[in-house]
Amino acid sequence: MILITHSENQLRFRRDFSEKELELSGDFEQLRPQGRDWAFELKSQGNYVSCLMSENEAMKFVDTGRGTNIFLTGRIQTVRKNDVDNNKPILELDQCRIRLLSENQIASILMEGRWKGCNVRIGKKKYNGKSCSLYVTIRRQNDGYMISDLKRSDGRPIEVVAADFLGGTLPEWSTKTLQTGVITSYNCQFEETNQNSFICEWEEPKREGTINFQRLR
Repeated sequence: MILITHSENQLRFRRDFSEKELELSGDFEQLRPQGRDWAFELKSQGNYVSCLMSENEAMKFVDTGRGTNIFLTGRIQTVRKNDVDNNKPILELDQCRIRLLSENQIASILMEGRWKGCNVRIGKKKYNGKSCSLYVTIRRQNDGYMISDLKRSDGRPIEVVAADFLGGTLPEWSTKTLQTGVITSYNCQFEETNQNSFICEWEEPKREGTINFQRLR
């Protein structure tokens, strides 16, 4: 959608997408020099994405192998020509926050269905897993998944900010409670031997904890 808009109407691209924050996951391609900076390049859903960074920042990823699973957040800058493949332009981001995903974050389980999230820990306080605060419904769409329904047990309106499924899992995603504006970020782990639950560490500006999602159907 972003690349199509840029090719059809660059003014609309600037209005609708420029400087907007984008979250995505993909496979690492390469680090290569770009002027005085370095471009961290990856492929996401068949499209090329590049994050500009200083040489000091790039050194953190000097041992990253091609094909490594990546999750990143960055601000959309522009779209530039791909020197290798003219048919595949590159979406350029800056101010990127990059995380390498572990094997447990990309282990494939059947995500489709309804899940309830029960608290394991909030701060230092531990729970018995029976205090369930979040209900998530995941459906298939095209060749992937989407969160089709999201509810808090206290009835407060909540919406998905970002949910980028990767390899049949949802390693990182975020929500926003509309009344307070608080954004909650989730970092989840999966096991192929356990198809009926997964666990996530979550973080808010003033709180953090652990929540266990169990399959309802």
